[in-house]
Amino acid sequence: MFDIGFSELALISIIGLVVLGPERLPKAARTVGYWVGRARSTFNHLRNELEREALNQDMRERMEKQMREMGLDEDSIREARDSLLSPDEVARARRRPETLDQHDNQDNGQTPEAEKKPNE
Repeated sequence: MFDIGFSELALISIIGLVVLGPERLPKAARTVGYWVGRARSTFNHLRNELEREALNQDMRERMEKQMREMGLDEDSIREARDSLLSPDEVARARRRPETLDQHDNQDNGQTPEAEKKPNE
């Protein structure tokens, strides 16, 4: 980030020692280090967020381009989605007919045995 060599760092340390004195210099160095670390962390987090957002935007643009090439738009996709069966309807359609009869009888409070032997 900053191009600071050993000689510049030594000069800053000597000036800090003269200005702040040996009692306050360690605390000031810790405080400066803390805030530099926080700034670096915030910068890295912001950079990662921007990169992620740029990637998402790029993917969204590619998807929209492919949808246009296929002749699809959001309205046609919504209409197709609305015409699909719900998960419950799909599950009911996949059941075998005998399972459907048992399930219907259980909904009516009957058991399959009661249906087979009405007069015992």
